Amino acid sequence: MLISACGNPIAKLTGKSNEVEVFTENELSEEEEASLRSTVLYYRDNNGFLVPVMRRIPWEEGIGKSALNQLVDSPAVREYLDALGLLPVLPASTNIIGMSINEGLCKVDFTKGILDYSNEVEEKSIVNSIVYTLTEFEAIDRVQILVNGQIVGKLKYGTKIKNPLERENINLSYNISQDEVPVIVYYKGSADGENSFYVPVTKGITAIKADVKSVLNALLDGAPEGLFSEIPSGTTINDIYVKDGIAFIDFTEEIKRIPQNSETQQSIVYEVGLTLKELEPTIKQVRILSEGREIELDQSVSLNIPDFSNNY
Repeated sequence: MLISACGNPIAKLTGKSNEVEVFTENELSEEEEASLRSTVLYYRDNNGFLVPVMRRIPWEEGIGKSALNQLVDSPAVREYLDALGLLPVLPASTNIIGMSINEGLCKVDFTKGILDYSNEVEEKSIVNSIVYTLTEFEAIDRVQILVNGQIVGKLKYGTKIKNPLERENINLSYNISQDEVPVIVYYKGSADGENSFYVPVTKGITAIKADVKSVLNALLDGAPEGLFSEIPSGTTINDIYVKDGIAFIDFTEEIKRIPQNSETQQSIVYEVGLTLKELEPTIKQVRILSEGREIELDQSVSLNIPDFSNNY
């Protein structure tokens, strides 16, 4: 189907046309499939949490620039994100002057329009979204943000960007002490109570080195304000065993309070699975047990861990 740029979530990504063709997966030809690239973009929710979203964007030279353009506030991007309950992160007046990549360092130069924001939450979201989106590409592990060709020491709400930036403690829920090890766990967020998404959150654990049990304990400690978990309150872990890419998690009897609802059951599998996969990528599937016996879930529930936390 053909839709106008103002209603098209892919419009203005290439800047080549005011009308582009948008297809569902079933409508894509082999040629059209080859012209798209799957990549993870980082938007934000109403509470300021950074949310990774896998999208398919037109392949072109300078794909990193194309990815950043999808973060810019525009009618097309906002329409797409409204259905997910998410928000664009870069101000509408943002323009990219240039970008270069050398030995893992990506230097990206913006116009002053990128400074058109009004609070600290937006400032941090802008910086973190740029860094996390660009470091999804294998060739990039550090990002230097420039404004009109100049290095900026710190932004107006105090975020320091003088030196190249790396990924560090996404959605940090509280300050981590020197005695703690940072780990990433996954909770859920929702803007309307119906549509939801998975959010990575950094927590600290007291351990020399994180393992699968300590990471799941951090997950069970509870979600920060603005997020939630579908795992029944009071649930703890008896034991966990990993073999051949399958994690068998034996929970206490509280897990039996899982409702007979396939969506809720699927959410629990994904919360646990995404959290474990963040620590140990070889884990591909989870099994939910209580007191040594596997919990019977709806037959529609997949036990496989998705490749992407939010795939739209």
